[in-house]
Amino acid sequence: MKPFLTLFAILFFQAGLRAQTVNTQFGQVLGSANGNVYQFLGIPFAKPPVDTLRWKAPQDPDPWTGVLTATSFSPVCPQKHFEQGDTLYTLEGDEDCLHLNIWTPQLGTANLPVMVFIHGGGNQQGSASEVSGGTQMYFGKNLSERGNVVVVTIEYRLGPLGFLVHPGLEQENIHGVSGNYAILDEILALTWVKHNISNFGGDTSRVMIFGESAGGVSVGNLLTTPLAAGLFQRACIESASPVVANYTDTKEKGIDFVNSFISTGSDSAKIAYLRSLPADSLIKSETNPISGGAVQMNWPSVLDGYVFANYPVNVFQSGNYNKVPLMTGSNSEEMSLSAPATVLPAMVTALINATVPPAYQPQAFALYPPGSNATEARKSYVGIETDAQFTVTTRRTAQCVSLNQTEPVWRYFFTYKSPFALLAALGSYHGLELFYVFNNWENSTLGSGFLFTPQDDSLQQSMLAYWTNFAATGDPNISGFPAWPQSQSSTDCYLEMKATPDGSQCGVRTAQSDLWDDVVGFTGCISSLGKEPVAESASISFFPNPSTGIFSINKQGISGLKELRVFNTFGQRILSAPTGNIIDLTSKPDGIYIVIALTADRAYCGKILLSH
Repeated sequence: MKPFLTLFAILFFQAGLRAQTVNTQFGQVLGSANGNVYQFLGIPFAKPPVDTLRWKAPQDPDPWTGVLTATSFSPVCPQKHFEQGDTLYTLEGDEDCLHLNIWTPQLGTANLPVMVFIHGGGNQQGSASEVSGGTQMYFGKNLSERGNVVVVTIEYRLGPLGFLVHPGLEQENIHGVSGNYAILDEILALTWVKHNISNFGGDTSRVMIFGESAGGVSVGNLLTTPLAAGLFQRACIESASPVVANYTDTKEKGIDFVNSFISTGSDSAKIAYLRSLPADSLIKSETNPISGGAVQMNWPSVLDGYVFANYPVNVFQSGNYNKVPLMTGSNSEEMSLSAPATVLPAMVTALINATVPPAYQPQAFALYPPGSNATEARKSYVGIETDAQFTVTTRRTAQCVSLNQTEPVWRYFFTYKSPFALLAALGSYHGLELFYVFNNWENSTLGSGFLFTPQDDSLQQSMLAYWTNFAATGDPNISGFPAWPQSQSSTDCYLEMKATPDGSQCGVRTAQSDLWDDVVGFTGCISSLGKEPVAESASISFFPNPSTGIFSINKQGISGLKELRVFNTFGQRILSAPTGNIIDLTSKPDGIYIVIALTADRAYCGKILLSH
């Protein structure tokens, strides 16, 4: 028995050597070892925002004596948690949630790049300890260990607790405004990183913020607020774009929200009453932020004149924002998990009729044909929801930022499909890329063991290399991996993110993005640096137009034309023409037709009118 005890004592002592205590400005924290990294989970960066601190700007935590054990995640912030595209939910969380987590390969003066991740969830759900696909998808061990970076994940207040705008809150605020509490949480977390991360091996001059979905919205918005100046030196927006809502409109919604609990008394009395309610009661009426393929931002950041002084596009065009190297991108089938499981052709027609003005509907039907069966219809339905909400907005952000700073911009388009048929049918859905950025697909239910393929491994190695090198240098390009071209307003070049990335292409779904820009009236950004957006030099036109049947084709600047496709206004392809110089529609009925000219990597769109 004695030798066993001695061996046990030796093993315990050796394990204890890896448990490290680190000083922070508020007290010491004790982490644990996990493989070749140290991890510190659940470090408070703010006082618990409870009681009178509910709906107040976050405050530094009280200093503590002794050593704080940081070996488990903090509770998630209060939320009604839905799965993507589902109506089932759980009520969970605790208001004492403003904590962060750190993974680091080295402690002390290692001066490693720092990657700070902001989770998504529509500003009303999600957490740094999010479980998806059977694994904690943002768990930072593999990213830190394999990428030789310090990884930080943070929590922030959600839903009404993080974004409520109301007159009763304005009265107690020195700036006379309310809302944006979650953004202030994120700023305080970044301030904590600036003051403390060097003790965890991090370099405060190489801090990268990155986030996906609502977290990506926050990253984009943090570019535009002076309160975040100097807190980061690189940024990455995944499947999102910066969005700030109108203050007055949001306040009206806030008034209605508060009145649903108490409709009498002064504004301040109403807020006092809501502060007495448990957090669960404030979030129980939430609805799924992603449902039916549509993304809802029920609790947005607001233009309050303090955190945000103007809308993002105006801030970018002013040139007065936090200019840093930027990576941004989206996925090819963002809404495949949340779109209806069965889509009929009539549903595509209805969606186009409901979202696209009549003048642009022929083009929409050509680009997103309803098809003749559920498979074809669902492909177009997902395409509409993806391109209108993600593909085009990513292009707008990349173009607007590149026009207004000298710091480089890189765009990606994530198109990876699993080699397994069940997963391949889902395509590159919303959030899928995060498993590969964090190198955690190998830990998921559908990616572990023999299910983890060489293609999965190739993709995760590529994304790890690009993301961590961007954190280290401000440039994702690294020896041994395909070159990633910079994105300019005039070119829209990008890296296609797949098992073997491809950086040879320019123009992500250009015809589709042009359509959605036309639908909303977006005509591009103005440069504060005197840069001029270069007009598209390649185009397709037809003459005579209108014609009685024969149209000559002018393929200005287009090389490598592979095929011409002609569609009627119902989205039905009525002709696939060779790459000649005429289109013959003599036998077709009068009307408007859409022509799509296809090269290897671009699609050019034109409209013709047939009148016999």
